[in-house]
Amino acid sequence: MLLGSLLIAAAVAAVNPGTASAATARRHVQPRAMASVDPTTWQTVWTSAMDWGAKLPATDTTVRDIARVAEGGTSVRFRLSNSWGSAPAVFPSVTVGVQESGDTVEPGTLHQVTFGGSPSVTVPVGADVTSDPVELTVRPGEALAVSVWLSDTTLVTQHYWRPDSGTPVDSYLAANGGGNLTETTTGTSFFTGDSDMRWLSAVEVAGSPAAGTAVAFGDSITDGFNNGGFGWPIPLQERIGRLAPSQQMSVIDEGIAGNTLTRFPPGKTYSTGDAGHAGVTRLGTDALDLPGAKDILLLLGTNDIWFGGQDDLPPYGSAPSIIAGMEQVIAEAHAKGIGVIGMTLLPRASTHEELWTPAEQATLEAVNTWMLTPGNGFDAVVNVAAVMGDVYNGSCAPTTPFQPYFTDDNLHPDTAGQIALANAIPTSLLGIPEAPQVPQVASVRAVPTPGCTGALDAEFVMDEAQAPVGPVATPVSTPTSPTPTSPTTTSPTTTSPTTTSPGDRSPHSATTGHDRSRRNDPKPGRPWELPVVVAAAVTAAVATLLAILVRRRRKRFRHH
Repeated sequence: MLLGSLLIAAAVAAVNPGTASAATARRHVQPRAMASVDPTTWQTVWTSAMDWGAKLPATDTTVRDIARVAEGGTSVRFRLSNSWGSAPAVFPSVTVGVQESGDTVEPGTLHQVTFGGSPSVTVPVGADVTSDPVELTVRPGEALAVSVWLSDTTLVTQHYWRPDSGTPVDSYLAANGGGNLTETTTGTSFFTGDSDMRWLSAVEVAGSPAAGTAVAFGDSITDGFNNGGFGWPIPLQERIGRLAPSQQMSVIDEGIAGNTLTRFPPGKTYSTGDAGHAGVTRLGTDALDLPGAKDILLLLGTNDIWFGGQDDLPPYGSAPSIIAGMEQVIAEAHAKGIGVIGMTLLPRASTHEELWTPAEQATLEAVNTWMLTPGNGFDAVVNVAAVMGDVYNGSCAPTTPFQPYFTDDNLHPDTAGQIALANAIPTSLLGIPEAPQVPQVASVRAVPTPGCTGALDAEFVMDEAQAPVGPVATPVSTPTSPTPTSPTTTSPTTTSPTTTSPGDRSPHSATTGHDRSRRNDPKPGRPWELPVVVAAAVTAAVATLLAILVRRRRKRFRHH
């Protein structure tokens, strides 16, 4: 045991970016030139990743889903999914209107939606269908009410939530047998409202001046789990929403709680519950096939490590398997002209319920080291792990979560942490100008620790996303999420006055190609770069051995 620990310590010392020079966090690439946008091009402006089928089938019922779009346009269309259904889904009527409040539709805005000219559509099991265009002008940040009547019986395909305090209601459901309520504007006949999005998986617009879509592809961290649904795509969209209309783009949230990058451990049934298909499996549906997608922001892989450690199943959940998954995402995205921006895996720690072992930590650090190594294939890498480490207020523990940025599970960021993540992403990597960072929570104090290399790394990352001082565009939407409104005085992530957030969940958009010039630029003089491949392999091997020695049985699964 002692020998294994010493070997791990030596290997991690060789590859851990937190112990390298501050330049390791600096992943600057030249901003891509903005492409002109064809006003007839469809751009996705809202999505909800479908992750399971409800256990009880629905029959003759209506749902009204609320989708708050990030960017506006002059016409809209929708994608309905039956990916988790048990039978073909027959939708005889679908309508769309502007939400007035709750499940009420603004008078005069209700429109019938057609599919191939017909008001009725049948969606096969495992398939999606896109509606005909609807002439409806929608503004950035506006909420649409999409009502769907299911006449037959099937399992509900949905994005599942276990809501916590503050999670917004964004779906209204009639009881089985409730019939067709799609043309009802008052919504008084709906049985209940909750945060589970049903059947509606995407909204697209045409006639938008926006420059495209960035896909936030991740797990519960991206999905805002344990934080009222407030994930980093919301404050990132808030930053972008302060640019001129032609410089903006949609940030769509394709996060699923419990999701893995590669696959679920053999024999496990978690994926059939509510964690969705693994990232490499759902990549096409949830990212590459979305109209207007230009870039993927990839923050996925920490659950592979966690679930892989449940039953000691190497090579599942190992650094090589996670790296292979990332390489697969990169290859498939580049084949479609879509860029991939990697985001390093966040620090984690044990709680009284769940053990995070040295072996798992070594695997995480080996993955992050590979991500920060030039030539990995990413178009750029943002070292968000450096920002989220405990390197502030006198501490210097880069691999430990900075508690004011995390909820009490030592895994999921709180509002301050989600803002820190969003502020760390240079929007210039998306081919748009650098957007002003949003204010940090006023009560959070995060002063980088003098003399701490990890603190220097965090400062370099935040500097990359700093916008030049200048005039700020007028906010274009009404806040709908628990975004803080008061500026902080001590946090280095606060550089601009607050604005409003354009959406509860994010959207997407169109592009005609991808500029391959956005590559990682090697930084000389990093002593950990040459031995990184060998060191990572040693780390993974020793980590596996130690995991077998120290693993204790987990008492339960939980959302990650």
